[in-house]
Amino acid sequence: MGCDMKRLTLASLLEALVAYVDDLQYWQITDPAHPQYGGLVYPDYGIADAIYSAHFVVGCAYLALGTGDESRLARAAQAADFMLRAQRPSGNIDLLSVNYDSAPDTGFVVQQVCAVIELARMRGVDSPAWRALLTRLEQFVRRAVAGMLTGGFHTPNHRWVIASALVQARTLFPDLDVAATVDAYLAEGIDVDAEGLFIERSIGVYDAVNDRSWLLIAERRDCPEALDAVARNLDLDLRFLHADGAAETGLSRRQDYGARTVPLGLAHCYLLYNALRPNPVYVRAAQMLWEKSDSAAVHLLWLAYPLLKYGDPAPAEADLPDDFMLFLPLNGIWRARRGLLSASAFRNTTRLFSLVYGKAELSSVKISQTYFGHNTGRFISDDVSVTDDGVILRSEGRTNPRRPGYELPLGYPIPPERWTVMLEERDLHRLPPPLSTLAIREVDGGFDLRYQTLDGLDGIAAQVAFDFPPGGVWETDDIATRPQAGQVLFLKQSYGTMRYGHDVICIGPGAYAHGMWAMRDAELAPDYVRVLLTFMTPVDVTLQIRVHQGL
Repeated sequence: MGCDMKRLTLASLLEALVAYVDDLQYWQITDPAHPQYGGLVYPDYGIADAIYSAHFVVGCAYLALGTGDESRLARAAQAADFMLRAQRPSGNIDLLSVNYDSAPDTGFVVQQVCAVIELARMRGVDSPAWRALLTRLEQFVRRAVAGMLTGGFHTPNHRWVIASALVQARTLFPDLDVAATVDAYLAEGIDVDAEGLFIERSIGVYDAVNDRSWLLIAERRDCPEALDAVARNLDLDLRFLHADGAAETGLSRRQDYGARTVPLGLAHCYLLYNALRPNPVYVRAAQMLWEKSDSAAVHLLWLAYPLLKYGDPAPAEADLPDDFMLFLPLNGIWRARRGLLSASAFRNTTRLFSLVYGKAELSSVKISQTYFGHNTGRFISDDVSVTDDGVILRSEGRTNPRRPGYELPLGYPIPPERWTVMLEERDLHRLPPPLSTLAIREVDGGFDLRYQTLDGLDGIAAQVAFDFPPGGVWETDDIATRPQAGQVLFLKQSYGTMRYGHDVICIGPGAYAHGMWAMRDAELAPDYVRVLLTFMTPVDVTLQIRVHQGL
């Protein structure tokens, strides 16, 4: 679904939702003799799936609420029947790719189903088609609550999904006794740190899950501290966005790590929060995410909820943050944003620096020495310190406590099966660690990066790797080419540019002290185009990264 440059309204949302739901219907099993009758086949699984079927049910219901067209509700009821059959005796459903008898995955569905029941009651719908669907959905929720009360969870966000789903269900069906379980979950406290990040630090996926869940709880319970925590996270997330709306996900501990997508899932959270505590910046943020996203899919369902419940928000012209320097010492990230240009530096990772300029992207700068393997020679930023115009990363070179160095003989028998256990008994002949720094300084039109080796042996092969996503045009004084993913290029001298349309990143000057295409123990980059600058220690070099548009 391509989100055109139009205001985020219920009308524009419903237009997209029609296309989404009508596409889903082709995956519904319509043969009454089929054991999975009514269910929707998830294309990646090849079998009917309760979660995918729930998306269809919710989409059909929202279209009926938004347009008055109830023609899809009969098929939604058939899908709801399948959802009931898919429930295990516990009341839980399965995430067929990995989690079985899963309370948290049941919770995700209950959140959506309860939202449908809530809106249907608000609208006072009372037709035979609606009664048939709502009867089935109530049965699903009541059975699911039993499973969620004792089912447990896997990951931090699951706690809030389960708790919010139980709170929603209790609000709709007051006879349900969920208080003890909800109180036990909420007693663990809101896991937003002082800088505004949840435990999973997942701007691309799980921030939306956490924020939505806490907003659903806060609306139904007296919980102002939840609103304060959600605001800290939503405010910070705005500072992790590039000019094209995509999120910087280098801190994530989940599957969105390194992903380059617009976090449209956050849009409904901004709208939900605005309904509880009006904030024009949040309205503008939701609008911007809608405009910038090129794929909505299931996010349409949650976007429909606040628009159906609260109506279209008033147009907001508030400015979003796009000119700042930010350092989060707790989480180890430094950020700079200057309009189209945004850059990040990281602690405790080999991905030291990344930069985005319009459509142009430098995914990472990585530094390595071929020094004893076992990660010993990799520049991993143990410490980050901020300067007036940038940041300094420092690598102590002590990732492996027994390297750099050589094992010395013990002088007594070593049983083969105890080789690893007895390593700690050995003395070491130690060599100096590869202590080094990378000073990143903001300058007009980009950044200067000064790489210095401060300790370690001389004559060690080193490299600075610039990893670019494929799709750009690489050009030097002598060549122009379209490199492919996995290709390695040496910049021997002068400067090179990577062009993505009219947005350009220039790096240099080149250096060619050795020609190791895949230097031992250096991380490879099979999904990227790698440009290498190579050195022999000691190294003290200042490299330039500049950006521009046009020729």
